[in-house]
Amino acid sequence: MFLNLLAKECRQIAKSMIYWLIVGILVIFYFSQLGGMSIAEKPEPGQENYGLAYGGDEKDVMDSTLGYLVSEYMNGKYATYPIGFYKAVTPSEADEKRIGEIIEQTTGLSGGENIADAIEEAQGGAQIVYGSSPVQVKEDLDYEEFKKLMQEVDDMLGGGSNYAADSLESNVSSPKTYEQALEDYNNLIEKDHLTGGYARLFCDYMGILLGILPVFLAVTRGLRDRRSKMQELIACRKASSVSIIASRYAAMLIMLMVPVLLLSCIPLVQCIQAASGTAIRIDYLAFAKYSLGWLLPTTMTAAAVGLVLTELTDTALGVLVQIVWWFLTVFSSMGSMHGGAYGWSFIPRHNTVYNYMGFHENFWELAANRGLYATLSIVLAVFSIFIYSLKRKGRLDIRGKILGNLKRKHKA
Repeated sequence: MFLNLLAKECRQIAKSMIYWLIVGILVIFYFSQLGGMSIAEKPEPGQENYGLAYGGDEKDVMDSTLGYLVSEYMNGKYATYPIGFYKAVTPSEADEKRIGEIIEQTTGLSGGENIADAIEEAQGGAQIVYGSSPVQVKEDLDYEEFKKLMQEVDDMLGGGSNYAADSLESNVSSPKTYEQALEDYNNLIEKDHLTGGYARLFCDYMGILLGILPVFLAVTRGLRDRRSKMQELIACRKASSVSIIASRYAAMLIMLMVPVLLLSCIPLVQCIQAASGTAIRIDYLAFAKYSLGWLLPTTMTAAAVGLVLTELTDTALGVLVQIVWWFLTVFSSMGSMHGGAYGWSFIPRHNTVYNYMGFHENFWELAANRGLYATLSIVLAVFSIFIYSLKRKGRLDIRGKILGNLKRKHKA
């Protein structure tokens, strides 16, 4: 019964205009963002640019972050990106006073005049450069205490500033040396087997769309029965509620992941061609493994949100909820795009083929993240089954009277 329902749901989805619109968006997005992708070449000594290296030791982070803080304190305005868009924040008098106290705690300087004198002494009166460190950090400043103080500043500014805990390492960037670039390349070839780095980049881009598009498919599929007045017929089916909802959910996941897996074959072929005739050992399954482990939980969750809210409300509320969640997630993760800082983000970012060490050292953090969202999606799907079962029995009817009337007619 389940397999028959699954096949039928897949056929129904294949006939949906929304589904093919989603596929079209995925294809267009892939070619617009990754279509011109070239495979990395081994860096050579004497190149003008090897890219940027992000992060540093604790002292580098404190130096750079306090450089931002002092610069903005003297300017009186603070740059924030609470939902991805620039916002200049002017703190209240009390908050500004507290920020001054924090600067004193971390640098030993108090008052604008002292800070200005320190800047003039350090830079010879030159203009303040954001992110530079015109003042000296206290030698006895503990890094954990520093993070707490910076988080306090971020809270006062309303979030999304350079002082949030997940943004501190992003404050440190410097041009890569030849040695750093060579190490990154060797990690890509020897530890990532070339395809691993490109699979993460593929997941970074595809994850953005798979965090929002599945909800449209789930909602339209749920509302279609109501529009075609099929609820009463469905309520009389012999198939169990578990089979109906589980087959519908599984069909959506299968039909959404198929085009993703097919698209992943394009960069895989590029990697195979680049490695042809060399000693590079390709991981041929890298794109499939990353797609299923990285992208599937995102797809599952977005689809489950649409599924449960459509069953619960008989409306397109799931679309609105998912758009808000997606919007906040995408723009709040901009500080972690270089990878290695996955946290509990719904859409983990790793917008580089490099930084294998960041991925490797934080692999279990990412695994826990993906496990959480996979579990959440299953819980939502189970709740959808429960709601659907109640509606079939006539115990729950959100908008119409079809199911309630059905129960009374059945008793008659």
